[in-house]
Amino acid sequence: MLGVTMKIDPLEVQFHLVHDCIRAITYADYVARKKPDAEAWLSITDMFYSEAIISWNIVFGTDSQELHWKNISKKLPIPKSSKLKPFGKEIIIEYLGITTDEWKQYHKEMVDIRNERLAHFNYNISQDTLPNVTWALRSSYLYREWLLSLLREYRKMGKSINVTETSGEEMIKMFENQIAEICK
Repeated sequence: MLGVTMKIDPLEVQFHLVHDCIRAITYADYVARKKPDAEAWLSITDMFYSEAIISWNIVFGTDSQELHWKNISKKLPIPKSSKLKPFGKEIIIEYLGITTDEWKQYHKEMVDIRNERLAHFNYNISQDTLPNVTWALRSSYLYREWLLSLLREYRKMGKSINVTETSGEEMIKMFENQIAEICK
């Protein structure tokens, strides 16, 4: 299909990215808890971890990233009649129950691991520990819920928008069931 231009909806991509992050972490967590015997699962779990880090970084990493939440949320105005707060770092910090400094440190660790080990490999830097992805899971989950709330607000205004009724908990359970089918 050379020469064909396809219009890509950035909002749809946002959902795919947060779903990719949540799915990868859910899969990796399941495999880690199950501890299957087959050696391949260690490499597969590494791939899940890498996918989670990369997906999270596209949405939460560098502000200059076109699909960063700050850039997308600027294009999605909150209706004046809505009680929905603008998505921002303050909401993330409050939801995670952490300080601004803790978020800055975590953010730096996530961006650094992406830059120094996943997207590029800097052999001059020693990497003793990898960032825990719990906050990545929770921030992605929060952002998904915020996006769904915003779309529901648009729907209240009469816009014809399909909004999933699948809750975050149901989505995670679905991902757990998917990995359970093959990880025995």
